Amino acid sequence: MMLRRAVAGALLWCNLVSSSSKPVSVPVFVANRVSRGRTGRRFGVEVAATDQFSGLTVVQLKDLLRDNGLPVSGKKSELIRRIAEHSSGPQPSSNPSSSQEDDEVLLGGLTVPQLTARLKDLGLPISGRKKELIERILEHEHPKVGDSVELDGEDNNDSDAGVVSVISDLDEAISGEGALGEISDLDEAISEEGLGKNLAGMLGDILNESASDVGDIEGDEAKNDSRRARRKKYWKTSEVKDMIRSNDPRASAKAEELISYLKKMAEQEGDPDYLPGPIQYTLLIDAFAQGIENDGPEAMLRAESVVDNLLNEAESSSTVSPQMLNSLMSAYVKLGTQESAEKATLILQRLEYMGTFGDTAMKPTIHSYSIAISAWSAVGTEEAAANAERILNRLIEIHAQQKDADRADELCPNNIIFNTAVDAWARSGSAEAGPRAESLLHKMEKLSHDRNYDVRPDTITFNTCMKAWCNSPGSDGLLRAEELMKKLESHPEYPKRNGGILIVKPSRLSYNQLISAWAKSQYADAAIRAESVLLRMIKAYKADTYSTCAPDSHSLASCLNALAKSRTVNFKAKKCLSLLDAMSSAGLKSNTVCFNTVLNAAAFSARQSEEERRNALSVAVKTFQQMKSSKDDSSSPDAVTYGNLLKCVANLMEPGSRRNEMASSLFSAACQDGLVGGMCLDEIRRCVPARAFLPLLAICGYDTPMKEGRKPHSVQLKELPTKWIANVRKSDLVARQRASFKPKPIPSASNKRKKNRRRREEKRAKPAIRRPGSVTEYGSSSKEL
Repeated sequence: MMLRRAVAGALLWCNLVSSSSKPVSVPVFVANRVSRGRTGRRFGVEVAATDQFSGLTVVQLKDLLRDNGLPVSGKKSELIRRIAEHSSGPQPSSNPSSSQEDDEVLLGGLTVPQLTARLKDLGLPISGRKKELIERILEHEHPKVGDSVELDGEDNNDSDAGVVSVISDLDEAISGEGALGEISDLDEAISEEGLGKNLAGMLGDILNESASDVGDIEGDEAKNDSRRARRKKYWKTSEVKDMIRSNDPRASAKAEELISYLKKMAEQEGDPDYLPGPIQYTLLIDAFAQGIENDGPEAMLRAESVVDNLLNEAESSSTVSPQMLNSLMSAYVKLGTQESAEKATLILQRLEYMGTFGDTAMKPTIHSYSIAISAWSAVGTEEAAANAERILNRLIEIHAQQKDADRADELCPNNIIFNTAVDAWARSGSAEAGPRAESLLHKMEKLSHDRNYDVRPDTITFNTCMKAWCNSPGSDGLLRAEELMKKLESHPEYPKRNGGILIVKPSRLSYNQLISAWAKSQYADAAIRAESVLLRMIKAYKADTYSTCAPDSHSLASCLNALAKSRTVNFKAKKCLSLLDAMSSAGLKSNTVCFNTVLNAAAFSARQSEEERRNALSVAVKTFQQMKSSKDDSSSPDAVTYGNLLKCVANLMEPGSRRNEMASSLFSAACQDGLVGGMCLDEIRRCVPARAFLPLLAICGYDTPMKEGRKPHSVQLKELPTKWIANVRKSDLVARQRASFKPKPIPSASNKRKKNRRRREEKRAKPAIRRPGSVTEYGSSSKEL
C-alpha cells in the first residue's frame, strides 16, 4: 500500500511539472512526506490535542518522542504533554486529517473498551475481536478514495479526477506480474521527457523511505510481541512465587499449570519467548519441596523427575541451571535422612565435575556447598557431622587453589558455611561435639586475620558452640559452655575484611539456652547457677541501651524450672513467686507455663518442714488466684494448672474432711471449665478416698460408674463427658494413671508354691567350684566334650 502511494506521489509530481497552469492536489500522505522528509514523526501524524495521544501506550509514546528528538523521561502524562507541545508548534502547511495507516496505528494503541465506546458513538456494531473493531472504524472513517490537499489553495476538480484515474491504473499495474517492469519503464519515460534526474531521485527516495517504514513497523510489531510474551510470563511467574512465599498448598499445582500454559502459548503463537525457562522450572521444584511436609517422599520424586526429564532432553539442556539444582538440594535438606544427604552430596560433586571439565556455566556456587552441609546437619549423627566438616574443608582447599580472583571470591567461605558445620556437631549429640565445634570456632578466629577470607565468629557461632557443649554427654560440658559465655560477655573484637571491627555481644538466645541447660542438668547447684545467669542477663540488658538480651518468658520459665527441681534450695516455692512478681513488675509478661512452674515447685515441697509446707500451700493458692484474675488468655489456667493444684493438696495437706472439700471444689471447677486432663484425674484419686470418688463424679454430672457399681480405678479419661475435656490440649489428654490405682492380680495357690520354692532355691548356698580355663580330653568326641 505504501509502495503504491509513493509511486502515485511521483506521478502527481510529474503532472505538476508538465502543467504549470493549474494547481495539482495530492494525497495527504504524499504531501506530508514531501514537506517533512525523513525528519517527520514515526507514526506520520500530527495532533492538535492531548486526547489523541491518550490511547497510546508508554512504549509507543517514547518511540514517538525518540523519533522527534525529544526527551523520553517522565510519566505518561508528561510524555503526552511534551508531544502535544511539539505538535502545536509551527509546522509545514498540510491537511490536518491523518491517513488510514496513521489512524490504524493510533487505534491499535487503544484498548477494547475504548474501541467499543467509539463504535457506539458511531452507531456501529461492537461485536468481534480487536482487529475487527479497528477495521470497522477505518472503513467508516476512510472511504476507498482518499482525501486530497491542494498545494496552492485553489480548487482543481479536473486534476482530482486525473489523480483518481492514475492511482487506479497504478494499482492495477503494481498488482500485476509486471509491476517492477512498469515501474522501471515509468522511470525511463520520465527521464526521456526531460523531467530531470531530480524527479527520478525523488521517486527513489520515496520508495526507499516507504520500504524502511514497512521494516520499522514490522520490527516494532516483533518487539511488541516479544515484550508481550515476557510480560505475560513475568506476571504468571510472580503469581506462583507469591503462593510459594505464603506457603499455599496449591503452589505445586499452580506451578505445573504455569509450565503447561507457557508451552501451549509458545506452540500457538510460534514464539519461543513463551517457553518456560530456568526461573519457572526452579519455582516448580521449590513448590514440590514445599509440599514435602504434607506429601512426603512423593513430592520429592516429582521434583527429581522434573530435573531428570530436563537433563535427558537435548532441547532443554540449557534450561538446567545451578540454581535449579540448588533448589533440588534444598528439598533434600527438608527430608533430613542419610539417603537425602548423600543425594545432595552427589549433586554437588556433579556440579564440581561439570564446572571443571564440562559446561563452565554449570559450576557450584557458595550456596551449593552451604546446602550440602545443611543436608548433613539435618541428619543429626556423628558421622553426618564429620561429612559436613569434610565438605567445608574441601571448599577451603578449592578456594586456596583458585587462580582466578573472581572465581576465588565466589567460592570464599563465609560465616554461614562455618556456622552450619558447627550446628552439625551441635545436633549430633556425640561426645566429640563440643571439642570439634570449638575447634571450628578457633579456626574462624584464625581466618578472621587473613585478608583472603571473609570469615569471623559472630554471636550465632558462639551460641551454636555453646549448644554443642550443652548437648554433649560429658560431665564438663556445661562448665565449658559457661566459659564460652563469659568470653562472649567480654565482647571480643574481630577485624573485618574491608576495614573496621566487629564487636560480638551476647543475645537473648545465648542466656536462655544456658539457663535451660542448667535447669535440665543434675547438678546440685543447678538452680543457683541458673539464677546467677539470669541476674547477669538483667545486668547486661540494663548496661547497654541497644542491647538485644532482654529477658523474656522463656528465661523466667527456665529459671523457675531449675528452682522447682532443686532439692537443696529451701522455701523454693516462695522464691519462685518472688521472682515471678519481680519480673512482672519489670514489665515482663508471664505466661501459663511460668505460673504452672511455681505450682510445681510448691507441690514438691512436701519433704520439707511443716512451716515450709504451709508456706508452699499459701503460695499455690495465691498463684492460682492471680491466674484466675488475669484478663490475658496467655496466663489463664489450663489442665496442667488444675493437676498441679490437686497435687499440692495431696502432698501438702493431711488427709481429712478439709482436704476432701478443697479437692472436690477444685475438681468441680475443672469440670465446669472443661479442663479435666489425665493429670487432674490421677491427682483427684489421690486426694479423696476411694469410696468418695464415684459419688464425686456423680455430683459433677457423671453417675454411670456408680450405677454400674464399678471400681474407682476403672474410670478412664476417654469415657468422661465431652464438656469436661472440651478445652484440654491434646498433649494433656494422655492418661497418667499411677500404678497404685491399677488392679493387682490375685495370686493362686500354685503360683504361691512356685514363688516360695524359687525363694528357697535362691537362699540355698551354691558350692564354690573352680572352673578350669581350658579342658581338653584326647580321644573324646565333640558331643562328649
